[in-house]
Amino acid sequence: MNAQHKLKLDKKFILKVAGSDHPEIVTTITEILHRFKGSMEVSRFNRVKDHFTGVFAVSLNSMYFKPFVACLESLESAKLRFEFHTTENCQSSYPFDPENIVFEIDAWGIKNQAASIELLRILSRNHLRVDNIATDAMPNRQGYTINMKVSTDHVIDVELVERELQALAENEGFYLNMLDEEEDIKEAI
Repeated sequence: MNAQHKLKLDKKFILKVAGSDHPEIVTTITEILHRFKGSMEVSRFNRVKDHFTGVFAVSLNSMYFKPFVACLESLESAKLRFEFHTTENCQSSYPFDPENIVFEIDAWGIKNQAASIELLRILSRNHLRVDNIATDAMPNRQGYTINMKVSTDHVIDVELVERELQALAENEGFYLNMLDEEEDIKEAI
């Protein structure tokens, strides 16, 4: 018989990892997950100098869950920690659920903290939650940049959000691009 038997990935959970001094941690987690025939649905990983944190949405056949957990826990040390969280009581399976609308927002030339706080308030008012945010200083003290991934499972008026963001960018003198994952660049503001 040549029929392939595909495992049912019926166990969904969130894996959190935090630590330092482990440059290959994402590769290690991916290899272990592959060994147990699991799937990484979504991942967000950040590294600042030698410290890192990551959140991974994982699907796995339930018969492999305990061995997978044991394998990762065997790697734990004072410099590496894992946490496992169920998704059973979550309203949405993952922050980047396929039914969510996902945007990426890049802003640069922001001169003050008040402008970035107002940007976050606009997103919050419009039911857009920030799933990932990264900031970096621009050269020659020209302000800083923000890269955000935001999502919503609400029906939103994208043009209204764009108008509000454009007004803020014009008032504060910075630049902003909003990208929709399903389309190309929405508009340069």
